[in-house]
Amino acid sequence: MILTQTISRAVFCCCRCQRERMYLRAAVSIVLAIVLFLPGLSSATVVRMEIGPGSPPNSAPPPILGFIDIELYDDEAPKTVANFLRYAGRGAYNNTIIHRSVVNFVIQGGGYKLSELPFHIAVDPPVQNEFSPSRSNVRGTIAMAMTSNNPDSATSEWFFNLADNSANLDYQNGGFTVFGRVLDPGMNTVDEVAKLQILDYSGAGAAFRELPVINYDSSIGLQQNNLVMVTRIPNVASTRTPLGTLEIFVSDVDMVFNSVGTVDTATAVSRLGSFTSSPNQSVYFNNGMFTLMMSGVMGTSGRVVTLYDGATNRPTRYYAYGKTQDNQTDHWYDFTYDGETGAEIKNNRIILHFVDGKRGDDDLDPTNNSITHTGAQAVVTENTNSSSQAGGGCSIVTTPSQASRGGDWIVVSLFLSFIALLRRRARHNQIQRTPRLRNPE
Repeated sequence: MILTQTISRAVFCCCRCQRERMYLRAAVSIVLAIVLFLPGLSSATVVRMEIGPGSPPNSAPPPILGFIDIELYDDEAPKTVANFLRYAGRGAYNNTIIHRSVVNFVIQGGGYKLSELPFHIAVDPPVQNEFSPSRSNVRGTIAMAMTSNNPDSATSEWFFNLADNSANLDYQNGGFTVFGRVLDPGMNTVDEVAKLQILDYSGAGAAFRELPVINYDSSIGLQQNNLVMVTRIPNVASTRTPLGTLEIFVSDVDMVFNSVGTVDTATAVSRLGSFTSSPNQSVYFNNGMFTLMMSGVMGTSGRVVTLYDGATNRPTRYYAYGKTQDNQTDHWYDFTYDGETGAEIKNNRIILHFVDGKRGDDDLDPTNNSITHTGAQAVVTENTNSSSQAGGGCSIVTTPSQASRGGDWIVVSLFLSFIALLRRRARHNQIQRTPRLRNPE
């Protein structure tokens, strides 16, 4: 929406200035700069890491050392962000050890848990390196760890940069992919971990030479309560779709998911019986239906849930199923964002806006600081065959052979074509106004 409005205003200015080539070129340059750099200005997903000592068996959990809020670079490093969120969404990072701390360099985690000896968590296939000089390894950023001589070897492990490491890590091994930055006051927690005692625990089957520990007693050895851990990432959850893909949900950091799940196919098909599509329009619910419940501090402006849906064919619409203030029976309704509540569909995610008790909150209670929601994304296509007498239709868990992938970049393409037309017209007008030279006699 912001991009469309920006381009519209720029087109207006260009029309006003089309006879002045200098102004036209300036307007084009400004708009292109906005287009190219706008992804960095869009709202970003934020995850919260709770950091603390592990709790001994059969005891109450100790207080956390602190938390680290991380703003993810959704658009700039989409594969790396999705990879990180897959681990976080299924709880793989919960109770993992901060296993490396190097003064004025990095602290590293995301790999190991403690049983009798530390062991590595199960890993997914490596993610493609997405390093860019525009996302440098400076203090306060988070990046993916890799193995030597293989830039595409990152799996689950990540590290926080304690200092400006760009001169080293931006050039080593193809560059280490930075995929987020720590928000204030999270670096205070990172720095507190970096100040802890470092233990060389390279014996006993473990290869940790730079392990941070809390009040370590050699007579006791490594225990849950003397290791620094990511105790949990509370605002990330996941569920499997009927097609087997993983949907990742990330809420605002002040909210916690109570449950996230997929509606079974039989129930979804039953509910689909009450859905009515427009004439000559087909609606494909290509990722099934899901439900979510979350609670926390709602605030007056509401909260956001970012859904990384993993759909290859991007949805064009999002529908909710439940009660609304004007209809107290469960029903389907278009949940397009209206400036307060609803869904915004992006290239790799869907942003859901909720306000307690309003459209999208099935319990309709504006005072309970919680959201209960059922919804489904859809690919809507127009039936262009005018000879067909059939009306619209819908199906669930069906992937159309061709799906429209509209979006702001279509607007960009149209705008660039429009600029080319303006420049051509300006050149034509310039030729008409230029006096013709007579042929020499």
